[in-house]
This record gives sequence, structure tokens and C-alpha cells, in this order.
Amino acid sequence: MIERIMAQPIFMFTRVALSALITASAGIMIISFLYFAWTFIDDVYVHLIFTEEEVVIEETSVDEFPHIQPITVTAQKRPINGKNDDD
Repeated sequence: MIERIMAQPIFMFTRVALSALITASAGIMIISFLYFAWTFIDDVYVHLIFTEEEVVIEETSVDEFPHIQPITVTAQKRPINGKNDDD
């Protein structure tokens, strides 16, 4: 009885779709593994072979954020719960 039900076209389509989904997921995982392996090799081994001289820039000579101005605080201290500073 179960063999007759499982042989219907909808169940065949479901099995094929599930297989395609699993294959696509495995493909995405393999591609991401290859990408991370590539970036690891690029970060570690390529920089060991081709060393570059770093240019040092003094931070004081460059204003990185000229549009940001310092904040001036104009608040005054108030007494807590009506207490005066004289008490």
C-alpha cells in the first residue's frame, strides 16, 4: 500500500526537489570553503612572499574628520533633592 502511495508523481517531485536542495546547499558550502581558503592564502602566504614597505603617516598632520567640531558643555551643577552646597 505504501509503495503505491510513494510512487505517485508528487512524491517523486518532492524527492527530486529535496535532492536538488541538498545538492545546492552542499555546493554553497564548498564554494564558501574555497573562498575562505583563497582569502587565507592571500592574507598569509602571499604577504610572506611579496613583502611590501609600509608608509607611515603621522596622525597629527592629517585631520581625518574636519566636519566634526568639539562639544562645549555649558551645563551647571544643580543641587540634589533641594540640598544646598552650604550644608
